[in-house]
Amino acid sequence: MQTKILAAVVAAVVLLFLLHFLVGFQTVGGNQLGVKETWWGGVDPQPLQPRTYMFVPGFTTKVYPYEKSTQVFIMNNIPSSVEKVGRGRETDAYKVQSEEGQDMTISLSVQWRIDPEKVVEIHKTVRHDIEEKILRPTVMRVVKDAATTRKAIDAYSGNGLVKLQKEIQDRLTDPASDLRRRGVIVENFVIEGITLDPDYIGQIKARQVATQKQLTAAEEQKAAEAVALRSKAEAQADYNKRLVEAERDKAVGVLKAEQEARQQVLAAEAQKEQQVLAAQGEQEASVLKAKAVLALGEAEAEANRLKLASYSAPGADAFVKIEVSKNIGHAFAGIKGFLPADMKFNVLTDSMQRSINLLMNADGSDATPGVTLPPSLSSPATRGTSAPQPASSPPAATTSRR
Repeated sequence: MQTKILAAVVAAVVLLFLLHFLVGFQTVGGNQLGVKETWWGGVDPQPLQPRTYMFVPGFTTKVYPYEKSTQVFIMNNIPSSVEKVGRGRETDAYKVQSEEGQDMTISLSVQWRIDPEKVVEIHKTVRHDIEEKILRPTVMRVVKDAATTRKAIDAYSGNGLVKLQKEIQDRLTDPASDLRRRGVIVENFVIEGITLDPDYIGQIKARQVATQKQLTAAEEQKAAEAVALRSKAEAQADYNKRLVEAERDKAVGVLKAEQEARQQVLAAEAQKEQQVLAAQGEQEASVLKAKAVLALGEAEAEANRLKLASYSAPGADAFVKIEVSKNIGHAFAGIKGFLPADMKFNVLTDSMQRSINLLMNADGSDATPGVTLPPSLSSPATRGTSAPQPASSPPAATTSRR
């Protein structure tokens, strides 16, 4: 029984030993890429993505992991006990000389990562210490080329430092750069600081103080000039405003005077037209009145002419005598108490008839034959009847009245 148990244990150990060599398990981390090598195939050209792989037999296959995330390479004098993120040498600030020969100690950091498409190439050519073999030499060359063409005072701070950093970063991140060709992608470059000789820094500071004072004086002068210009501009603006207002008031006064004069002219013209129209109206009324008087006179003249013409027609004298006799008859009809008592009325009529004949005949001839007095003149008073006497008249003689 004990022999069987011992045999089973030995078999299990042998099986585990064989499994360890025959089956292999390897894991590629989430921020890594793997490069596989085998005994009979060499380096696999396709990188392995993050996961766990099983290989049979396991002892013939090996996987080399490479970080694909961003890494930090530093060149400064900060101790590694303090610097926890970047990787580099312990004391590695880069010292170069400026254009005028001043020493400049530059502390810098580079953010970089492996190009996933060239991780197999890196494995074949570099494999280990990529920072020291590829990144460090290239960074030092580019920094030296850019820094030695500048004066120390220009690269030390301010805009000069910004321009220096940008120039280095543009060259390191260029897609056609030597780093990109070898499989290293630079994402960012930072100059942490530049250290100069203390005496030279004192000179720079003194120069900067003098420059600052000069700039301050210039700015103060510009400010004073700006105030003067502003005051001048304000005075000119006020003058222009007053000038415009004066011209406006003048223009308004001229327009007002012109308007008043125009109104006076219009009123005078209206009054003139009114007077002319009134005179024309009076003239036309006088003309019309004169025409009416003339027409009336002409009508009366025409009537008289026609009347006189009627008198000159044949038989007109008999008509006239008849009309005159009518009028005399009407006149004698109302005569009472004024004739002599012995006077016959036919005596009066006879004298009147002769008068009419004289009036109608310029030569004093008798009345027209055949014309007799109207019947009204042959009333009973004309047949020998005496005229009545007034009852209260005295018997004295009275004159006859024709």
